[in-house]
Amino acid sequence: MMTSYLTDRRDQIVFGETPTLMQSLHGEALPKPETGKHRFVIAGDGVYVEAINPVLEVRLPVAKSSIKLPYGRIGAVGVRLTHGQIPKRILQDVCEKTFLCAEYEWAGLVVWDKIRKEYALYELDTISSSTRHISYRNVLPDEYELVMDLHSHGSMPAFFSKADDKSDIGGFYIAGVVGNCDSGEPTFATRIVVNGHFFECSDFRRYFSKEKLDGW
Repeated sequence: MMTSYLTDRRDQIVFGETPTLMQSLHGEALPKPETGKHRFVIAGDGVYVEAINPVLEVRLPVAKSSIKLPYGRIGAVGVRLTHGQIPKRILQDVCEKTFLCAEYEWAGLVVWDKIRKEYALYELDTISSSTRHISYRNVLPDEYELVMDLHSHGSMPAFFSKADDKSDIGGFYIAGVVGNCDSGEPTFATRIVVNGHFFECSDFRRYFSKEKLDGW
């Protein structure tokens, strides 16, 4: 890799932690990113972010190029769950808890249980909750890998607030919000969090098994 032009140690550290690579036009495919880190890849049509951890793989567009670049095609984009779709029963549980809380906010995590080798819903210890906020002890036991961070907005629409932006400053997971929980017609917002960066991705309900749920 031609990095000899990076004469400042600080630039070398930045590049080592978050490299930018060329998508090969003629040669072999790039190796997978280093676990837990992210990188940028320049392809023929623009820039993409790639990242991987034990439960998620991500490749998403960052910026489209206004010209055709002399690099290869990036291939399929999106977010892939390493262990397959999450069981419908967990989404049903989330649905029931957000509706039961109604105008009050609720929070929970979809996790991968490394011991049981299955998905589970983990509810955090709530410090305080109201119609406008929820705070909780965000400590995950070692046997769990975070897949999805979910919370509700009570009677308000689903969106990511400034408080959510601060909460999502680190880590690598799917984030989802459920809004209008007391209306019978809930709203939803979804993004993928990659080490402090936020990217659009599919509605978080699509990562659960496809059986229909009432109202969802």
